[in-house]
Amino acid sequence: MHRKDWVRRPSGRLLRRDAPRSSDHVVAGFLLVLGLLHSPIAAQTSTSPRPTIAALRIDTPIRVDGVLDEAAWDQAPVGSDFTAREPEDDRAAAQRTEFSVVYTEDILYFGIRAFDSQPEAIVAKELQRDSDHGRNDDSLAIVLDTFHDQRNSFSFEVNPLGARTDSLVTDEGKDQNVEWNGVWNATARRTAEGWQAEVAIPFSTLRFDPAESTWGLNVRRVVRRTNEESYWAPIGREIGPRAVSRMYAAHWVSLAGDLTGISGVKPGRRLDVKPFVLASAAEEPRAQTGGTVDDIDGGIDLKWGLTKSLTLDLTYNTDFAQVEVDQQQVNLTRFSLFFPEKREFFLENAGIFEFGPPSPGGGMRPPLMKAFFSRRIGLDRGEEVPIDLGARLTGRAGAWNLGLLTVGTEAVAAGNRPETAAAQHSVFRLKRNLGERSSVGMIYTELDPRVGEGNRLYGVDLDYKPNRQSTFYLFGAGTEDQGRSRDAGALGTGWGYTTRTIRANVDLMEAQAQFNPGSGFLLRRDFRRYNPRVRWEPRINRGVVRSLALEVELDYFERESLGHVESRRLLLAPIGMRTTGDDRFRLAFVDEIEQLFEPFEIRPGIVIPPGLYRFNSIFLRGFSNQGRRLAWRGNINAGEFFGGDRQSYVLSSFVRLSRHLLTEFQWNYNDVTLPQGDFTATIYTVRLDAAFSPDLRLNTLAQYNEAAQLAGVNVRFNWIYKPGANLFVVYNHNWDAPTFSARETARRELIVKFNYLWQP
Repeated sequence: MHRKDWVRRPSGRLLRRDAPRSSDHVVAGFLLVLGLLHSPIAAQTSTSPRPTIAALRIDTPIRVDGVLDEAAWDQAPVGSDFTAREPEDDRAAAQRTEFSVVYTEDILYFGIRAFDSQPEAIVAKELQRDSDHGRNDDSLAIVLDTFHDQRNSFSFEVNPLGARTDSLVTDEGKDQNVEWNGVWNATARRTAEGWQAEVAIPFSTLRFDPAESTWGLNVRRVVRRTNEESYWAPIGREIGPRAVSRMYAAHWVSLAGDLTGISGVKPGRRLDVKPFVLASAAEEPRAQTGGTVDDIDGGIDLKWGLTKSLTLDLTYNTDFAQVEVDQQQVNLTRFSLFFPEKREFFLENAGIFEFGPPSPGGGMRPPLMKAFFSRRIGLDRGEEVPIDLGARLTGRAGAWNLGLLTVGTEAVAAGNRPETAAAQHSVFRLKRNLGERSSVGMIYTELDPRVGEGNRLYGVDLDYKPNRQSTFYLFGAGTEDQGRSRDAGALGTGWGYTTRTIRANVDLMEAQAQFNPGSGFLLRRDFRRYNPRVRWEPRINRGVVRSLALEVELDYFERESLGHVESRRLLLAPIGMRTTGDDRFRLAFVDEIEQLFEPFEIRPGIVIPPGLYRFNSIFLRGFSNQGRRLAWRGNINAGEFFGGDRQSYVLSSFVRLSRHLLTEFQWNYNDVTLPQGDFTATIYTVRLDAAFSPDLRLNTLAQYNEAAQLAGVNVRFNWIYKPGANLFVVYNHNWDAPTFSARETARRELIVKFNYLWQP
């Protein structure tokens, strides 16, 4: 096959009808790029020296009270000389930061002094765990590359009130798991010279090689009032930002400094046992059975460190009652909605299972495809499906990354809905590190229902990073569903390039008509996609303007089996601005084409007939500095829509009444006028988060979906009475609501869940 056979033909098709199947292209391209990895260009070395700090071994544990008065802090080496990245990079940080590292056999400690010339102006408003402190408050973050593989990391962040945030990061930001909650502690306090923090991270929380005495380390500081962002190991703006919203430059652990001197420590307890007991009472007044259903149940989770870097997780009779409900969304498309995973069992090392194209729009739009999506397990059409037994083996062995998961679910009959059959979901993921930052891998998934035919997926992928500005990926996959494997392949590739002012990407993908990842997520079926985009963001620092932005994007889909356009979205954003106060605005013009091959019922009784539709709109988006006491964000979209008109508004306001109380009000409104009929779709959301301390909080989420005629309240009380152990009290109340004043209770329930962490 010659290269010219991949050029798009005048007919609009990417491949000739007589071209080899997608799997042939995958193998050819895979072997070609794999050969490049062993060429001299694959040698990726850093020429700039990185800072180093030695950890001091101590015999007496540190009292984590935010007062650095132990003698060990005076004896330990000091890391300093932070370098700014924002608002100007490659200069000494305006505010001085110093830190030291000490450790015992069981715990790693950080003592950090954040000096400030205006201590009275320090921004500290949030006590909530897992808030975005780096965007909202002054903060300190520690990023640890415990295997020194320059790819994966743990991050631990604390603000001046001692509120904590943590996450697991895979492949320097390909995936960031912010839902992960490790067992660690931190205390911070204000001083006359600024503020300081003590952080204690048990070695049992980390995965590392005891024989490796050098870890990757970076420390990041944010001074919110001046929006200064500085790092111990310098990272200039030529290293572009990551797509994930909470990513920061320190997650580029290939540019981290070195933490040395760690030896003779325990790699963690080999076994964590977390039993739980749950009591619940539920009532469905209008159900045929009526009355109240009471239940007492229990289960257990075990975490077993088989080796220094391989962890086996087991779960029995798993329950996720404490997980916050999903936020309601308006869907005016023909495609599925996407909701993120929040359940603890599926979170740790979840990035190992990532396979497929990157999420578009910096994670703000749903992904096009996931070969494995854990929300397929234990959930069906928004209802919980009981999990009998689950096992997960994840970790690393040398240059290999391994993920193995199998979970069984029960059969469920749910009223008038079809019965959900019992099933077994299994996933096997294997990746091999190549060079410093590249990798090659494969994935296999299997959905095995107890009744009927199963589904299988096979895939191979490559991530190639010749330098820190460029990245290339390639993947191919095929599925077998009910014995059919014909026209069931998918192929994707992409390239990205980032400099200080330019970010350019292009993604190509096709999925054949029968491609069906049964344990995964696929936004569309039977498509071929071209998605080039360029963003130019020069830094000007004039007046109140820090930088300008210009962006162009084409997102083109055609029906793969027909070769005809299905969707085309051309976005031109000539006006974008980021202010010195970290407020951001963006104005875009959007030209869209949508071709319906079959009727589209956008709302009950309103059906858009097949045909080719073209419409234009204007899109305005902005948000203020989220660290202010009153903050806002919003989107406004107005223009043509399927032969009619649409006006869409998503407006959110955040009010921090005190360090203990945060409120959010969101209005999501769509007014659609079509030749077939008119309708509005409105969702009102109110969130009230009360944090009495970093370990004691009460969260309330109230929602009213006018179009779906549903209203609901989710109230969650969480007390972390010791690290890793929780008490949850959850109240859910759902209404059928033709109007809000005429609502009738559909279901209400009260749940009390208690779990305990035992480490023998």
